[in-house]
Amino acid sequence: MSIRPHVRYTTFDEEYAQIFKSTYTSRDRKYRRHPPLLCYTAHVKLEYLNKEGFMPKGSTQAIILAAGKSSRFNTGKSKLLEKICGQEMVVYLTKLFTDMHIPVTAVVGFQQELVRDVINRNHPHMVAFAEQHEQLGTGHALLCSRPTWNADNILVINGDMPLITQDIITTLIQQHHQKDAAISFVIAHQTDPSVGAYGRLVNDQGIVEIVEARDFTKDPQEYCYINAGIYLIKRTYLEHAITTLQQNARSREFYITDLIKRASLDQLSIETVLVPFDCVRGINTIEELWAAEQIKKSDLIRHWMDNGVRFYATHNLHIEADVHIGAGTVVGCGVHLLRGTKIGKNCKINEMVSIYSSVIGDEVTVQPYTLITDAVIGDRVTVGPFAHLHHQTIVAHDAIIGNFVEVKNSSIGAHTKAKHLSYLGDATLGNNVNIGAGTITCNYDGTQKHQTTIQDGAFIGSNNTLVAPITIGENAYTAAGSTITENVPNHALAFGRSRQINKEHYTHTSCSLKKTSCTKTDYENSEQP
Repeated sequence: MSIRPHVRYTTFDEEYAQIFKSTYTSRDRKYRRHPPLLCYTAHVKLEYLNKEGFMPKGSTQAIILAAGKSSRFNTGKSKLLEKICGQEMVVYLTKLFTDMHIPVTAVVGFQQELVRDVINRNHPHMVAFAEQHEQLGTGHALLCSRPTWNADNILVINGDMPLITQDIITTLIQQHHQKDAAISFVIAHQTDPSVGAYGRLVNDQGIVEIVEARDFTKDPQEYCYINAGIYLIKRTYLEHAITTLQQNARSREFYITDLIKRASLDQLSIETVLVPFDCVRGINTIEELWAAEQIKKSDLIRHWMDNGVRFYATHNLHIEADVHIGAGTVVGCGVHLLRGTKIGKNCKINEMVSIYSSVIGDEVTVQPYTLITDAVIGDRVTVGPFAHLHHQTIVAHDAIIGNFVEVKNSSIGAHTKAKHLSYLGDATLGNNVNIGAGTITCNYDGTQKHQTTIQDGAFIGSNNTLVAPITIGENAYTAAGSTITENVPNHALAFGRSRQINKEHYTHTSCSLKKTSCTKTDYENSEQP
């Protein structure tokens, strides 16, 4: 929106804005200059902004302000390291700009080693850094990045804005270039002064400025636009103006927002872009972190719903940003899908299941209260309930891993069944193997782990103890209750239990030999010497 000579607002969707304006009543006249557009979360795609050649990306450089102490978090660490739906807060921004092929510089200070490590781990050699040794405000942080400026326009953004979208950045750059503005920034409608400490846009007598929340004394209903903390500044203006910033008398800090008032006083062109508030929420407290994660989670769930996934009780679901779910899958209450998990088509993930860093095939059923970590599950497998698969476990198609079965660092063949109360550790099971209830592989001798191999078609009886290293041959049987310590040949039957001995008439022995079970009557009726 061009602020000189008249106020004009640019919204995501002009047609939507006109419809919204038509709903005003006479009591809303005082808001006509600042209409309460987009006062709730709107999800509007800017398809018309994606035309080729639309955005001159090479002329823009991004500066992420990531040096703050996060004092209001009260955790003793940088808030930018906190994860939202599985991804560190600051990485949302570095990923956004690298995906848009916009060069990025991160200004770091507090716990900079940790912040650098997180960024470099996600974007090796793709992000430059500038240091702010003493945290003296956003203006000072921007000044610290000055040696890295090499583009015609410098885009500055606070590091705690994980909900920002490419569409918003694209719109900002477009408006800035079309209007040849000296400075452009993002605003949002928000009349509730209790929602975050946001500066407010004030335009009095042609002078535009951002008044910080602590200094704002006017009516928020009239001045209903907050500053989001995203700026695009012409470098030729910034090079000079940044050196004229003055310390705030109260906080003794330098503020980027002072550049806006200076540009207005100099009669330079200023542009703003109006966006939904939820897209530009800053995060300064744990409660605001929680709110941002709920929004991000809702966006993820909405995305997968649009792609054919059914969720029950979405408020109890936890899903991370790098998870993939196939169409036709149903996800139950209390499910956790984390760390890049991929779930195939037409699966049923029942309630209270947690899946980490795993690949689930098509038409898989995971029963309640199952934990799967670092595993690969084939098509049409059934797992659980109360099963635990972990440590690079692989389960082939059509297998069954039943209730209270733990599988660790093992490979389970196709159509193999382990239905009840078993532990399979460091084991390789072939196809069509049957594991009886209560079977365990004794894989650890106190010093090192050993392998158990059970070949195709083998039948392991109930309550077996398989002492590794050991191999059970093809189509071999082991008797129930056996402790197997030696290899079993193909097609053999192995017994590894004590011979049964029956003592005849044992229960008819005299009461005197069973004193613990004698009653007083038995004693009184017995013959006395």
